[in-house]
Amino acid sequence: MWPRILAIIAFFAAFEGILFHTDLYSSIIEPDSTTGYMEIQLRNEIRRTKLDHNQVLAVGHSRMALLPRVVNEDKPGSGYTFATIWLGGTTPRVWYYALRAVDPNARNYAAIVIPSDDYNELDFDDYQSERERDLHYLIARLGLRDLGEFPWTFQDKTLQWQVVRGMILKGTIYKRDFLDFLEHPAARIAKAHYYASDSAGWHYDYGGASENLTGLEIDWLHKTIRFPDRIPASTRRDVEDELFSKLPPDQGRQTAYLRYWYGRIIDYYRGTGTKLIFLRVPRAPISPPDAPPKLNSAVRQIASQPNVIVLDERLFNQLEHPDLFWDGWHLNHDGMVQFSRILAAEVRRVLGPPKP
Repeated sequence: MWPRILAIIAFFAAFEGILFHTDLYSSIIEPDSTTGYMEIQLRNEIRRTKLDHNQVLAVGHSRMALLPRVVNEDKPGSGYTFATIWLGGTTPRVWYYALRAVDPNARNYAAIVIPSDDYNELDFDDYQSERERDLHYLIARLGLRDLGEFPWTFQDKTLQWQVVRGMILKGTIYKRDFLDFLEHPAARIAKAHYYASDSAGWHYDYGGASENLTGLEIDWLHKTIRFPDRIPASTRRDVEDELFSKLPPDQGRQTAYLRYWYGRIIDYYRGTGTKLIFLRVPRAPISPPDAPPKLNSAVRQIASQPNVIVLDERLFNQLEHPDLFWDGWHLNHDGMVQFSRILAAEVRRVLGPPKP
């Protein structure tokens, strides 16, 4: 009896290891899934031809508005080639592991650009340290070697052990996707190959949303918004939720989280010469009142470290205009174009002339 049980255990361990702990399954995962989007971004960047070291890579979430095509068409003016692996919903914890994946030797780039929503790093209800979906973004990139750190960066004890189980038994994370794959394996493989061959071009040519909020008025004191009649009700609700959601008292949780993950990224690139450039993204369609600076925020504390550059937090204030936003947080096409050009010029200024 025991030999049979052990044989079954060995079979399933081998099946789990070969299918889910190698690149085999992640290469045919549903491209439109959380893990699939992440893998597409990472694999495209890994495959991207880099002719020199004058490469600038942006990480970030959906508010990282860099359009590489716009600034690369002006490369003679900057001398640097820009790329991005931003992905909506990702966090600094995800960015660290994403950078480790695309830059395993920590020497592929002249600079890494990292966004901040707010240099004051106020707490909010959705604590980034507890975002379980980080595991889903990264499952294909996490190995057993990461068991010593990744799970314990979550604070909730139950969540910690859920993450441990998911990292060891990756099939528990892939389960729903794997069942979908078994229903139509040929179609899935064809779709995965299609995305693998063509998606780099789609992302490079992406130009952002065409909508705008022209005519919008905000009363920050009374927390009211006057919308143009043409703005649909769903967009109005989203903008109000984004700009006027109630925040919990600031206890420094977000700053502690950022101090840890900014520190991990800094440590990863320490001594390599790669510059880490931090910026504050445009905050809203109309500039909110400036708050007193939180002097012990993570981004302000790291500003003095070698090869860390923290850009003026007012750099993109000029873009905080209804014409350049399509909702409460995100720039539209015109805003993204202007953001990209301002950022490229500032990167060129702080980095100096590219190396021959």
